[in-house]
Amino acid sequence: MAAATTESVARLVADFLRQDVGTTISPEQLQCISQGASGRWIMRCNRPDGSGVICIYWTPDRADNASFVPALRGLLKAGVNVPKLFAFRELEKDCGVCAVEDLGVQTLLSLHGESDQTLRRAYENVLFHLDALHRVQPDWSLQPAFNASLYNWEHEYFAQYLLGQHRNRQDVAQRFLDAAPRKEVISFLASLPRRPIHRDCQSENILLRGGEAFFVDFQGMRLGLPEYDIASLLYDPYMNLRAQLRTELLEYRLNMAGVLPLRRELVELCVIQRILQALGAYANIAHNKKKPHYLQFIPVGEKILLEHCSRIASSSLAAPFAACVRSVLSLSS
Repeated sequence: MAAATTESVARLVADFLRQDVGTTISPEQLQCISQGASGRWIMRCNRPDGSGVICIYWTPDRADNASFVPALRGLLKAGVNVPKLFAFRELEKDCGVCAVEDLGVQTLLSLHGESDQTLRRAYENVLFHLDALHRVQPDWSLQPAFNASLYNWEHEYFAQYLLGQHRNRQDVAQRFLDAAPRKEVISFLASLPRRPIHRDCQSENILLRGGEAFFVDFQGMRLGLPEYDIASLLYDPYMNLRAQLRTELLEYRLNMAGVLPLRRELVELCVIQRILQALGAYANIAHNKKKPHYLQFIPVGEKILLEHCSRIASSSLAAPFAACVRSVLSLSS
């Protein structure tokens, strides 16, 4: 297949909608939401009857792109809140197009700046539905599970792009990679039982409709720690929740009845793990993918991370790693 462009993808999607969904629309009438990011195009089709369809076209540019439809089918079967699947067409190996339910444009991120009461209501609903995702027993192939190599990769990502490239402190990056608490955390996290997790459970990947939360962009699902998803949700630099609200929401989840039990110390560790990965991503995307607006999230992420590390009790399993991270960030600033 020739290299895809937004125009060629729009023509393909319009043909797919006509043949597989029964909706006739011209390529020019499609609204392009995302253009080629990681080999995925996302387009909105507003049908004559007023209903909407989201079409996703993907290439093999990312290993997880082709996992979206199998994950969607599995999550729908399990009763997890995700968009309905209308049609799917495989084009070539690891390349295809699908049409899913249009759940609207309100993301969790769109509530940024709202009152604590509004945010609390939304997050409590997300936490309820996220537990359902963590309880799924997948009968489809997930992405490679969290293991020592993946935890280590997230650390190396942070060291390479945030410390090495963004801060130009290769010496501090190497100091971090050589740190004993970092290696101990990897071994510990990799030894724990795992469950299906979203892997990127942040505010842009949660849609809200009628007060209910729905998950999208779950093609990276894999086995891991549910606490990692909780950390991604509550300590998301995009949302930058007030520290007190984050604490209240975490206590709410830790004390919820009838859900999978979580360990506070694992949440503490996973917050550090997740934000390190996010900081590496912001630096990489800003400098190497020419999207400098991601630079604004680096100081926010660092502030949340340092604030979190300072609150960890000296008796916690996370304390040595927290001290290590605080030292590294101090040296590199």
